[in-house]
Amino acid sequence: MTFGQIPAYISTGEFKNQGFIDKTIRMIHEKALADVEPRFFQVNHNRFNLMAVKDGNCYVGWKTFENHRVFSTPIFIWYPSGIIIHKRNQARFGPEGSILSLKALLENKDLTLGVIDAFAYSPKIQDLLTAHRGAANIYSMKSSTMQVNLKMLTGRRIDYTIGWPSQPIVEEKLNHLNNEFLFYNVEEDQNYLYVGVSCSDCEQGRRIIDRVNALFTNRDALLEVMSSIRQWVVMSEQHEALYRETILLRKKHPKVIHMTYP
Repeated sequence: MTFGQIPAYISTGEFKNQGFIDKTIRMIHEKALADVEPRFFQVNHNRFNLMAVKDGNCYVGWKTFENHRVFSTPIFIWYPSGIIIHKRNQARFGPEGSILSLKALLENKDLTLGVIDAFAYSPKIQDLLTAHRGAANIYSMKSSTMQVNLKMLTGRRIDYTIGWPSQPIVEEKLNHLNNEFLFYNVEEDQNYLYVGVSCSDCEQGRRIIDRVNALFTNRDALLEVMSSIRQWVVMSEQHEALYRETILLRKKHPKVIHMTYP
């Protein structure tokens, strides 16, 4: 399964199929599954939730749906989510680099948050959104994508949205939208997440995971994935350090976890 989320997947334009998971999937097929003919199908987040509990599919992502799926050794880690604002609103949010409280922001009725309806945000953030469901200052939109278009910020339709620090950089490169945005971390999401290959828990799925795990005992394969990510994402010093410790050295760290839902 593939998703419409850039820069992991890029389905159109100058950089078509050059997303970092696009490249990772091709590398896995070439080096670990050369005798398996790939079939790709793109899903939105609603369709994904249905397909994830069925046999016969794999994807690159979080370790979720554990009663239905098997998960590879992690192959990289991803940033905590946070909020994105337009720079003109910085005075309303605070100095760049601040760690903000999403709870406090939601309680400020003068600020409007844009979110994707029914999207699976991290558990603490999801709990807050559920508690504020129906609030006038939450603009919830139905979308097949997994992120809010940042033109919603430039057009003043919303004041902030939940996303990742890569998104403004990607929007500038892919969609030629000037990077006029700031990213803030939030108190409610401070953990980096393991990412790996997830397959249906069936004979074929377990066989594929065994091959993927064998491939990623090779440090060069891990570094190839990270090289693809660096084409789209500026990694922080903390991200670099945690990547080396948890992925290259295979040590545990309390700030790096598997995504879990109740």
